[in-house]
Amino acid sequence: MTGVTASACVRQTVCDGLAEGFRPIVVKEAVGDRIPGAVLWNLFDMDPKFADVEPVDRCLEYLSSVGATRRSSVA
Repeated sequence: MTGVTASACVRQTVCDGLAEGFRPIVVKEAVGDRIPGAVLWNLFDMDPKFADVEPVDRCLEYLSSVGATRRSSVA
């Protein structure tokens, strides 16, 4: 997940995803808010409860590994 408002849109989308049976991943550097402290607080609060908050590098590594696994299984 990425988004502009951590305290509203991002948080609600994360909660909706969890309610549908997903464990959302929030890209730490790709979330904003009007107040910087709101971002930090919401990421801190969401991480243990609703989502896995991960740095962008780790997310990119994960996506690359999933793509590599999928390509090797198709070939």
